[in-house]
Order: sequence, then structure tokens, then C-alpha cells
Amino acid sequence: MTQIELPKANSAARATSRALRSLELGEPASEVMDARPTMVAWCFVTLSGLCVVAMVLAGILGSRDCRVAPIQLALGIETAVSIALPANRPCTILVLPGNATLDAITVVSPPERGTLTPRGRTGVVYRPPPGFKGGETFDFSLHGRSSSTYETSTIRVRANIN
Repeated sequence: MTQIELPKANSAARATSRALRSLELGEPASEVMDARPTMVAWCFVTLSGLCVVAMVLAGILGSRDCRVAPIQLALGIETAVSIALPANRPCTILVLPGNATLDAITVVSPPERGTLTPRGRTGVVYRPPPGFKGGETFDFSLHGRSSSTYETSTIRVRANIN
């Protein structure tokens, strides 16, 4: 890029006016660059940001996991529950142990068609097979301490998948 040597001016206004006159005459500009983003750049940045927000919201709102009302129980007592679950969606079945401390959850008898996976010490996740509708039965055990006694409870779930 060619640089134009401007005569020294007494003020910034004179130097600016001389640079502008040289631009009007068609002479090469001396380091005239606009570092501000253009409207196209701002549109691109805005659309990119909106796309990221949309993907995050789609991931949160489109999660395919359903939640069942937590099952309240006391350790040492066998419990049987019946629940309705949606077809084609995994469901989390949470357990509220009351005043007990849960150490582990194990699957005693797995479902015939779907899968049952312990979810830490808070519950289990049931996944029905694709397209399955009908009844399913499974058992899982809770192991923990209630006061000073180590106890186990088994929960028998009868699920109706719609």
C-alpha cells in the first residue's frame, strides 16, 4: 500500500482536511481503514448466537426422559406400585427413602421387554423397547440404613406403557 506523506499541520483538523481532499482527488488513501464491524458481520454474530441458544433449548426441552412421581417408602417394608408410562420414552422412577440413607439400588428381576438401570442412589431408569405398548413388571431393591439397622426393601413395579 502506498503511503502519502502529508505536510505537517498546525492542528488535527488541518491534517484531516488535507487527507480528505486527497481522497476526493482519487489519490491513494494513507492508512484509511474502518475497523468497525459491518452490518453483515453483526447479522452473522447475532444469527450464530441465536442458533446456539436454539440448540441448547432444543436439547433441554426435547429431552426424551420422563419423570414419575417419586415413590415414598421406608426401608424394611416391601412395596408394590402401579404406574403409567409413555411408550417410546425412557422414564426415571425416583425413590424418597424418608429418614433412611440409601447405599445402593440393585435390579432384582429385570423387565421382560425393556431395560432397567439403577440411577445412583436415587432411583432407576426404565427404557421400553421401541413401539412397545402393554404391561411390564420389574423389581428393584434398596439397601441402606434406617437408624442403626442395615435393611433392604424391594419395590415391585407394575407399569402400563401407553
